[in-house]
Amino acid sequence: MGIPDTAEPCTENPAQLNTNQTKTDLSSTELSNPIQSNPPTPTGARMGTDRMGARECYREVILDNIEYSYLVQDSHIDREQLDEIVDLIVDTVCSARKVIRIAGDDYPAEVVKSRFMKLDSSHVQYVMDCMKDNTTYVRNIKKYLLAALYNAPTTINSYYSSLVQHDMYGDGQRGRG
Repeated sequence: MGIPDTAEPCTENPAQLNTNQTKTDLSSTELSNPIQSNPPTPTGARMGTDRMGARECYREVILDNIEYSYLVQDSHIDREQLDEIVDLIVDTVCSARKVIRIAGDDYPAEVVKSRFMKLDSSHVQYVMDCMKDNTTYVRNIKKYLLAALYNAPTTINSYYSSLVQHDMYGDGQRGRG
């Protein structure tokens, strides 16, 4: 079973399940988006299976993006926690909401989904490392992880730079060079 190499996660378009649509219906900008906020509902019971097919397609792309097979070989990685993170990413990318709340702010779902589709193994490792180092009680772990994953691409470099600075000048050694 091959994993697609393109930016499109799947060759099928779950939004175009109804083959009885007219040409003008197919030109809608909503139909070009495989994870719509309000997808058209085709007749019949196929909808559930087609959504599940699209969900599995996204799962495969996400597993490939984060190099899951590489991560699970690392003995320092908690596989159960990794699987929870993968499920959260897939749930978010496949959400039908128009807006997704991250750290108390509402963002357009497409912005959040786009950022989640760009996560890689270093982002996931970073979030897992931050979770390991966290000593504060987290009341809502799902919200916490969503925020950490969403912010990972924009905070990862500063985090590691800070660690390097701490190691170089740590614990009162600053200025004594």
